[in-house]
Amino acid sequence: MRTSPIRLLGTGLLAALFASLCCIAPLLALVGGVTGAISAFGWVEPFRPYLAGITVAVLALAWYQRLKARKSAAACACEGEANPTFWKSNKFLLAVSCVALLLLAFPEYAGAFYRQQQPVAKAATVQTDFTQSVKLQVKGMTCAGCEAHVNQEIGKLTGVFSVSTSYEKGSAIIKYDSTKVKPMQILQAAKKTGYTVAIEDKKP
Repeated sequence: MRTSPIRLLGTGLLAALFASLCCIAPLLALVGGVTGAISAFGWVEPFRPYLAGITVAVLALAWYQRLKARKSAAACACEGEANPTFWKSNKFLLAVSCVALLLLAFPEYAGAFYRQQQPVAKAATVQTDFTQSVKLQVKGMTCAGCEAHVNQEIGKLTGVFSVSTSYEKGSAIIKYDSTKVKPMQILQAAKKTGYTVAIEDKKP
């Protein structure tokens, strides 16, 4: 039984979207100001390789069916549609394939978007006597988009000079002016992202 090309493309696009959802969601949060529920998509990350595989397999099948149908039509000199609609054309198949592959590759080029969104470091004319740092444990981050989300929220606070977040280490190091902002304020700002955040205890 042959599956409809439109259904195949829809399945491939949906799988690609889900595969990159945990990375795209933080970008949407930065652009739209949405906070709080972004980390809820972190559960998708373990399934990303499987979703990527489904996407590639479905797109390959769609192209196989399209090329096979064209070859069969040419072999039997069958008359096809003189002017097929855009939805049934190779251009549409190519467009959907490109969108799906771009979604799958999103984590690789996400930094191009986030560099413009991250707050500018405010370290100029810092009074070093009041400069302190605090390290937060941030659980639930999966990509550079998550890092940018944390940086964005904490960077809004007056008195924060810089934020360095690592999703691989699950942490964020913040330098701040202790006369303008306190660690608990930084903690509350970080919690707005929806990730599980706590101040890391300093070892004695």
